[in-house]
Amino acid sequence: MLLGTFEHNLDDKLRLTIPSKLRNKLGDLIFVSKGIENCLEVRTPENFKKLLSDLGQKSSFNSSTRKIERLILSNSDEISIDNAGRIKIPTNLLDKVNISKQVYILGLGDRVEIWDKFVYEKMIEETDELEIYEAAEQLGGAK
Repeated sequence: MLLGTFEHNLDDKLRLTIPSKLRNKLGDLIFVSKGIENCLEVRTPENFKKLLSDLGQKSSFNSSTRKIERLILSNSDEISIDNAGRIKIPTNLLDKVNISKQVYILGLGDRVEIWDKFVYEKMIEETDELEIYEAAEQLGGAK
């Protein structure tokens, strides 16, 4: 399971070191996609295939399905983790989610999110605890 919050910086060549705690579970090859929110999502090949399979279960005649497929697939890349534990994120993906240099890397169970530090901090600051509790309640509450 991918867990934890890590603060890192992109180097001058726009490479990002993936924390070893996450890297050991991700493997050497990952898929990086623009997330629905203003972040990048990182998945293992298996989890990326599952995402595609789940989308494939939906009708391609449904305009919402096509929009999600376009958003994810046209903004995804297959990336190898180098021997130093770094990935080179394509500039177009960094630009789409406004990532500059400082980032947060979040382990979220089956995927990792990469956020620009300042965008993430602003989002957290604006998140109302009551919103979180109400959302949890709508999902069935804590078990």
